Amino acid sequence: DLDTVITAASYDAAFLAAGAVVEAVDLVLDGTAKNAFCVTRPAGHHAGPRGAAKTQMEAGKEGESHGFCLLSNAAIGAAHALAARGRDKGVQRVAIVDFDVHHGNGTEECVRNLRPSRSSHTHSSPMGDVTVNSWNFKPWVSDADEHKVFFCSIHSYGEVTEQHGAKYPSGSTYTGQFYPGMGSDSGAATSEQANVHNVALGPRYGTAEFREAVEKMMVKLIDFKPDFLVVSAGFDAHVQDKMNYGLVSLCEDDYFWVTDRLRAVAEATCGGRMVSVLEGGYNVSGGPVSPLA
Repeated sequence: DLDTVITAASYDAAFLAAGAVVEAVDLVLDGTAKNAFCVTRPAGHHAGPRGAAKTQMEAGKEGESHGFCLLSNAAIGAAHALAARGRDKGVQRVAIVDFDVHHGNGTEECVRNLRPSRSSHTHSSPMGDVTVNSWNFKPWVSDADEHKVFFCSIHSYGEVTEQHGAKYPSGSTYTGQFYPGMGSDSGAATSEQANVHNVALGPRYGTAEFREAVEKMMVKLIDFKPDFLVVSAGFDAHVQDKMNYGLVSLCEDDYFWVTDRLRAVAEATCGGRMVSVLEGGYNVSGGPVSPLA
């Protein structure tokens, strides 16, 4: 798509990135490392089970975008922990927490795909429009997987107007939905998929709003009692990162704090078994401090 340019080597890089997450999961589960942080490119949380994930950049109009992502790295790591290592390492419940400034729409689609659902696609042909209905369902282990996987995304969401003063990295004014336009606040979990939670902030937010949202999410995460924790660690909510249009103002202390809170939950529920995966974070003017927090 227009925002995701690939080369002949892109899928090699994508497989190496996903493979790094799988290897990190193995290292942690085998006891070689207590936890791990995967500095991977390309990122993954906008890639769904079939590639591009759904977006809604205009009201009532759905589209699809890769968002710089080719393979869903965090979901692949979680699936590996549950499916390939669950029996020998006692991983029966796995959680994915995403604190990138953008909604982890691709990861969510992978998790929602653990439950059967119907979809409809209309295609134009010389004979007229043809609508194809199909079932979507891809379990990692069994039909019960939807109860074994927890997903939560804390992100910016909503309509960006001129009053927000948002700017593209180039400096021009930005208006429209905050990318990807998905992930409205789910509030209480629904019976459809009780372990999928979206916490929509913004489109403008800072330390206080972020930390309040994390603390509310922590209650649900602790109640889930994961045996393994995967973190989609995006740093593009940093005050110096232009990918948030100048609307979000987190700093190194916030990233140290949220990482420490997640590590504490991992210690309390699964012996500290946690793998963090780099998602967004593209402006290096602030140095590498945030990812290393």
